[in-house]
Amino acid sequence: MSIFDLSRQIIRDYARYVQSFLSINDERVRQFVEDELIRRNVLWPESLLQLNPAYEMAETVSELCSRGGLHPLCAEIFRDRDGKPIRLYRHQQEAIERALKREHFVVTSGTGSGKTLTYFIPIFDAVLKEGSQEPKVRAIIVYPMNALVNSQYESLQRLADGFKGRTGRDLPVRFDRYTGQERREEKERIQRNPPHILLTNYVMLELMLVRPEEGRFVDRATSGLEFLVLDELHTYRGRQGADVALLIRRLRERCGNPNLLCIGTSATMVAGRGTTAQERRKAVADFASKIFGVEVKPENVIEESLRSVTSLRTPTDEELRRALEDAPPQTLEEMLANPLTPWIESTFGIEVEQDGNLRRRAPISLAEGARRLAELTGYDEGRCEARLREMFLLGSRMRLPDGNPLFAFKLHRFISQGQAVYATLEPPEERHLTMEAQYYVSDEEGRKVLYTLLRSAIYAALSRYGELRYHEIADRVVEAMGVTLKDIAQDPDLAPDSKMGEQVWKTFRDLIEYRIYEDLRRGWRVVQPN
Repeated sequence: MSIFDLSRQIIRDYARYVQSFLSINDERVRQFVEDELIRRNVLWPESLLQLNPAYEMAETVSELCSRGGLHPLCAEIFRDRDGKPIRLYRHQQEAIERALKREHFVVTSGTGSGKTLTYFIPIFDAVLKEGSQEPKVRAIIVYPMNALVNSQYESLQRLADGFKGRTGRDLPVRFDRYTGQERREEKERIQRNPPHILLTNYVMLELMLVRPEEGRFVDRATSGLEFLVLDELHTYRGRQGADVALLIRRLRERCGNPNLLCIGTSATMVAGRGTTAQERRKAVADFASKIFGVEVKPENVIEESLRSVTSLRTPTDEELRRALEDAPPQTLEEMLANPLTPWIESTFGIEVEQDGNLRRRAPISLAEGARRLAELTGYDEGRCEARLREMFLLGSRMRLPDGNPLFAFKLHRFISQGQAVYATLEPPEERHLTMEAQYYVSDEEGRKVLYTLLRSAIYAALSRYGELRYHEIADRVVEAMGVTLKDIAQDPDLAPDSKMGEQVWKTFRDLIEYRIYEDLRRGWRVVQPN
C-alpha cells in the first residue's frame, strides 16, 4: 500500500467513524452537516505534500578535527551507524565554526536537517578540550516538551553505545535528563553527580534557580556552565516567551559566566514568502536577542543550505505534455532526464529567491499541483494527478549516488475535531446554518444572531419555562431538543422502559448536562432578565 492509499484509507475509516455518531432529526440540518463533511471535507482537508530538499554538503567531522578545529576524539564519537565519519551539511559546519569562535547563534532549518549536531559537537568539543571529569554541568539544553527531552536522550544514548561498541570505552562526555518524570532517586543521583550535559525543560530550569538541592547545577561556585541551548526557539512567544526571557537573565546572573554561549535552534521562524534572507535573519536575530538578553548578530542566524538534485530548469509546456504522454521513467537516468522531474522539484520542493538562494516551497496539495500541471499542458486534472503520484512513488524508490532517495517527500495530514453547528432563531426552513464560529450573519434584513444548536435548545427551554434551576436544566434542555431514545440509541427498537433504555437515556442526559456546564465555564452565558 502506498502512502497515498494509506492516507485515503485512514480518511475513509475516520469518515465512517464520524458519521456513525451522527443522528440528526432535522432533515435540513442533517443534509447540511453531511454536505460539509463529505463535499467540503471541513474536518479532514486535503493533505499537503512537500518534498524534503537535499542539503549542501561540507566537511566530515574527522576533517574538521584534522584541521585542528575540534578535539581529535570528536572524530571517533560522531560517526554514523556504519562507523563512518559523519559528513556535515554546510549550515551545520557554519554553526559549529560560530560556536568555536564563542559567538551566539541561531540555526533555523527544517526537520531532519541535523540541528542538534550544531550544538552537541561544540559542547562535546569544549568538554573534551577541558579534560576535566569534575561533576559540573557545562551545558543546559532546554526543550519545550518532555517528549523532545526523551527523544534526544535516546539519541545520545545511541551515540554512547556506538562509541563503546567501536572503542570498548565509555563515552567521556556524560549526559542525563532532569524533568518532572524522573523518580526521586534518579534526581538525587544526578544532584550528587551532575553530568556535563543536562537535558531539561524551562519549568525545571525555573525550579533549579529556587530549590537548594538543585542549585549546584546553576550556582557560580558549583557549576561550570558554558552553554545554554534553547531548542524549538519559535515556541517561546507571548507571555511564555517573556517568562522564559526573564528566566534566562536570572540564570545568566546566577551562573556568573559573562561569556555564557547562547544557542537557539528552530524551524523556519519568518515564513512570509516575500521576505528576503537578510530580512529573515534580522527578524530572527532581534527575536533571539530579546529572549537571551545578549546580542545575536543577523549574520549569526544560519539558515538551511539547500541544493537541487535536478537542473531546476523550467521545461516548456510542450515538453510537459510529451512527458505525460510517454511511459513513466524506470531508471534514475531516465527520471533525471524527464521534464516532469525538475518541474516537481520546483513546484513541491524548492524555489530560487532573487538573491539566488534556494528556499523551501510552501507545501501544497497533490490536487493543487495537478491543477497547475493541467493548466500548462491542457490535460485533465485526473490524468495529471495520477502521473504526479506515480512520479513521487518512483522517485522515492530511486537512490542518488549519495544513497538518498531522489524524491523524499512527506504528506501532512490534518484532522480536526468536531465543530458546532450554528443557526439563526427562525423557522426551520428559514434558518441560516453554518459551521464557522461567528456571532452574527448579515442579510437584507440586517444582522441576525447565530446560536449553537445546543444553545438554541437552552433558549427554547428558557422561553417555555421562564427560568431554569441547576437541578432541572439538563432535563428541560433535552426536552426542548425534541429527541427521543430512538434518535440516540444504537438499537432504534430499544424499549424506553427497559434497563438498557433507561441507562442510554441517562448517559445522554448526563452528556448534555456536562456540555452545558462546560460551555458556561468557557465563557458564554445565557442571561435572564431580573
